[in-house]
Amino acid sequence: MEERIEKHIHQYVEAELRNYRTYKKLIGEYDKELLYRGAKSGLGKDPTGRFSQNRISDPTYDEVAGVIANEQRVRRMKDVVMCIEDVLEELSEEEARLVEMKYFKSCYTDFGIIGELHIGQTKYYGDKKRIIRKFALRMRLI
Repeated sequence: MEERIEKHIHQYVEAELRNYRTYKKLIGEYDKELLYRGAKSGLGKDPTGRFSQNRISDPTYDEVAGVIANEQRVRRMKDVVMCIEDVLEELSEEEARLVEMKYFKSCYTDFGIIGELHIGQTKYYGDKKRIIRKFALRMRLI
């Protein structure tokens, strides 16, 4: 029998699954913004990569500081998205459909999913726990 997952880990994984589509959208927007900022500020034109240190107000420096500030947050989102996609590839078709209905589409309740998948309550909750465990393992939470 598999070891029980702590409640806070279970809740964290479920929250990350619910945020998956938002993360993908934000990553795409960040990549576009990065390209736009680079083109707008001329970052690609400076072969030395040096930025002025002695000017009080430097718009290019401010742009770079903004990009760097977002970098860690975006890196974490990319890691979470990669973990989710890795596990989704390993799941059976029924398990992947359960994840999609439960976490990616907000219009389904637990009982709605049970009815749609034509499975019993016990099987549904058991599958859900097993799937959450797979995500938690891949995210290095357990």
